[in-house]
Amino acid sequence: MLNDLPLMGFIRDKMKWHQNRQSVLASNVANADTPRYKPHDLKALKFETQLSEVSKPKTGMALTHKNHINVAGRSSDFDSRSGKDFEVTPSGNGVVLEDQMMKVAANQFDYQLATTVYSRSLGLLKIAIGRS
Repeated sequence: MLNDLPLMGFIRDKMKWHQNRQSVLASNVANADTPRYKPHDLKALKFETQLSEVSKPKTGMALTHKNHINVAGRSSDFDSRSGKDFEVTPSGNGVVLEDQMMKVAANQFDYQLATTVYSRSLGLLKIAIGRS
C-alpha cells in the first residue's frame, strides 16, 4: 500500500540519497591527505525529476535490434561541475575539511527532516485508516 503512494516514495528516495551522500562526503574526509584526490559530491535530488518519473508511462521503446541506441541509460549521479571551487594543496589534494564538515552537518539535518516527515506521514496514514 505504501509503495503506491508517490509522496512516500519521494521521501524514501530522499532519505536514500542523503545516506549515499553521507558516504561520499565521508570518503572525501577520509581522503583529506591523499595526494591528487579531488572531492566528490552527488547531484542534487530534484522533486521535479522524481515527479516526471512517476508521471511517465510505464512502457518504453523496445530494443529490437543490436544496433539500436539504448535511450534508457541514466546519467551519472555525481556532480560533474568542472569549476574550481576548492583549494588545492601542493600535493594536489582538493579536500577542504571545513567545507566537507559543513556539508556533512547540512546533510545530517536534511536527513533528519526527511525522516521526521516520513514518520509523521505514517502517523497520519494510521489515523486515516483508524489505527491510532
